[in-house]
Amino acid sequence: MMNKLSPVFALLGCMAIATTTLAQTKPAAKATTKAPAKLTFTKDPVTGVEYHFYKHDKKGKLAMMDEYATVSLQYETEGDSIIFNSYKKGGDSLGHIHMVLKKSFNGCLEQGIAMMAVGDSAAFRINTDSLFIKAFHIRGGVPPQMKVYKNFVFKIKLAKLQTEQEVKEEQQKAQDGVRLKEKSSIAKYLKDSNYNAKPTADSLFILKQVGTSTRLIQTGDSVFVTYVGKLLDGRVFDQSANHPGAPFVMVNGQPTLAMVYSQSMPLIHAWVEAIGMMHEGDKVTILAPSAIAYGARSAGPLIAPYSPLVFDMQVLKVVPAKQ
Repeated sequence: MMNKLSPVFALLGCMAIATTTLAQTKPAAKATTKAPAKLTFTKDPVTGVEYHFYKHDKKGKLAMMDEYATVSLQYETEGDSIIFNSYKKGGDSLGHIHMVLKKSFNGCLEQGIAMMAVGDSAAFRINTDSLFIKAFHIRGGVPPQMKVYKNFVFKIKLAKLQTEQEVKEEQQKAQDGVRLKEKSSIAKYLKDSNYNAKPTADSLFILKQVGTSTRLIQTGDSVFVTYVGKLLDGRVFDQSANHPGAPFVMVNGQPTLAMVYSQSMPLIHAWVEAIGMMHEGDKVTILAPSAIAYGARSAGPLIAPYSPLVFDMQVLKVVPAKQ
């Protein structure tokens, strides 16, 4: 399978989400309902942050720059028109966004969050020009549709603070748990399917291989492969028969994936390894743990992160490289 998706294993970038949303948003229409009471902002004399606390634990440990903050976030125009709400879109299952507290300019949102303790909720008024130019680094400055707003108001609830090391340890613990679950599911699949295959050094399972040719596929050979890709529960997520057009070509009346074999082919590693162990005419069934498939990222609607995959493959034709 083609490896088109890049790994996504980092924390969500709050500012990146904001850039896309704001740049595509038109000025909000005037509200037809009664406007809520205006917030009163206080300006911090040191940082220039304009803030309003709804709830503030004055004895709590304040956030520090370079910490990782987990927040729920809503931002809006000064006319109270909501542009983004992490509870509705862009946040995780709890409506949270994760961000690193890095100063981009005096009076920035991150400096505001550094005034908060876990459990606090507050609003911060951020200058539009500074936001787009110094925080978002938008080429050309503030988009025309945003110039009508002098400031934006960010409403924040601080749910969690972590150091970089704590974040790494939490991610590692989560990964270990997922890998253990995957390993267990692979063992159950092999047992239930009566396969006694052992993994290669790269963790690939060759479950079945049938063929008569003795010439292994070599670097530079043109190879034509049909396949069916399945999850461990048998659901088919892709097959060559569904791809009658390029880069698939017809061989013996069947759509086949055409490639020039090399270790640097733009395919998942399981395929690179499997094809290097095959001959013209071979039929194989392989099991690819997620580490040599799509890893921590999803690939389409059926392949979730850390999904082991099963492929039925056949090499219909090999054209040897010119010597």
